[in-house]
Amino acid sequence: MSETQTNCDYRYTVRRGDSFYLIAQRTGVQLRDLLEANPDIPPARLTVGDVLCIPYCNTADTPAADQPGQDGGNTNGGNDSGGNADGGTGYVCPANRRAVVQEGQTASDLQLRYNLSYHTLKTANADKDLDNLNGGDIVCVPESNIACPLPASVVLGDSDTLETIATQYNVPIASLLRVNPCLAPEDFTSGVTVRLPD
Repeated sequence: MSETQTNCDYRYTVRRGDSFYLIAQRTGVQLRDLLEANPDIPPARLTVGDVLCIPYCNTADTPAADQPGQDGGNTNGGNDSGGNADGGTGYVCPANRRAVVQEGQTASDLQLRYNLSYHTLKTANADKDLDNLNGGDIVCVPESNIACPLPASVVLGDSDTLETIATQYNVPIASLLRVNPCLAPEDFTSGVTVRLPD
């Protein structure tokens, strides 16, 4: 894999059942960005053990996790150190959404257990190094995912269409057409700059 240092946030080892789409969803990055960060790995030939470069969610975001593991039970927050995960992000963790890290558990174990993106975990735990969790650490596990901020606009790639952009950014086709009043559906082609809904 040719890893672009400026775009690569961390490395992800492919597991059984993974696809580029599922990995993008799990790590909170855009599918297109994930594919562009790993040009040497054909999406149709993704195999267990491949190591992918996970790009930054955006310029303000940070890394993601690694391998699945054991259970990270909920806790009522007994030890408050690190439970009040504000870290300058404005996110305050409710006491009933804190979990105690088990020995050997990683951030991706928490992602899998609670179905959270890495962006969500990092936002809720801005004061923690999620790549170096220790048994007994208390982390915040939000009830739902915190969306990565959408860019104001995107330049379409070779395989992009109105439908793929709507799917990639999880926005309705009607909204895309409304905020791009000068573009007909067939105008969503390579090289065109498309505005995304707010």
